[in-house]
Amino acid sequence: MNADELRVALQPFFENIDEIGVSVYAILKSQGDSAPRKLDIAGDALPGLKVLFMQGIREEIVDRAELAVLNLSTSDERTNAIYVCDIDVPEGLAAMESVSQADNLPLLDLAQSDLSDIKALMIEIGNNIGQIVLYKTMAPVNIFGRGSFFLRKARHRLEQIEDEFLRVSAGFQFMRVNGELLVVDLHALERSFGFHEAIVREAALGISAIESISLVENPDVLRELLDDVKYARRFTKVARASPVLGARVPNSSIIQFCRTFPKLAGRIRFNAAGDKILLDTQVSKDLFIKLLMDDFLTSELTNFHYESVAKDSVEEAANADAR
Repeated sequence: MNADELRVALQPFFENIDEIGVSVYAILKSQGDSAPRKLDIAGDALPGLKVLFMQGIREEIVDRAELAVLNLSTSDERTNAIYVCDIDVPEGLAAMESVSQADNLPLLDLAQSDLSDIKALMIEIGNNIGQIVLYKTMAPVNIFGRGSFFLRKARHRLEQIEDEFLRVSAGFQFMRVNGELLVVDLHALERSFGFHEAIVREAALGISAIESISLVENPDVLRELLDDVKYARRFTKVARASPVLGARVPNSSIIQFCRTFPKLAGRIRFNAAGDKILLDTQVSKDLFIKLLMDDFLTSELTNFHYESVAKDSVEEAANADAR
């Protein structure tokens, strides 16, 4: 899925906004099974909630001109990206699928549960044309309990609010549409849901692929980087999408490139025999990962040298234009 395909998938919801409904479910902190509970919301409040979140989707996705949609396993440092979850769905997000498939989930009994026990909301928007499910974490600042004193405007005076209440904004961290789980906020995924463990498993495959070609003199230093989620993400990308490994570029060609490309020459060193790369500095490790992702380019037109993270092959671009 690319950005245009995502926008196309969302368009029917905007075109039929008067016909689609909205339901809201809560995930409770005290629930061991993380099963969603439906919130019983007054009917006259639902249209406003629907408009609020559809506007949030428009601002977050539809109207973002430079939006990129990438696979989670190939995530990079771009800030204007949404990620398709192509690794195991974290257990804490599996409830999003149950919301889209079940119509008889139990109601949350507010007589037995406090609003402060709500960990996250899931917002289901749709009808027979399909469903969008949004996942929204609830920060403590959005839940107002009985321990404070609140006043609200009531005609010409202020009246006390005597019970708990929620403040709901349009932001969300995850979206499920057309069977795909999309990560809108990568940092939210990294902070929770066991993402680091899942990504480390994938990243280890990337390091194993590097070890298999006997290019690095001391590959053990790469495994030491897996505790850092930033590097784990990079090695996952190497495992799934390294152009250098995928093309089976000979080691001799890689080493010659390291000796001659201006960004690399003198910054990556070699063993005594000169046939393997020696990763003895943090800089050399960072450059080596970029090397495997083919981030160092030379313009055919100007012969200038560049470093680029975001790039598409000519073949992929041509196929996209043809569509």
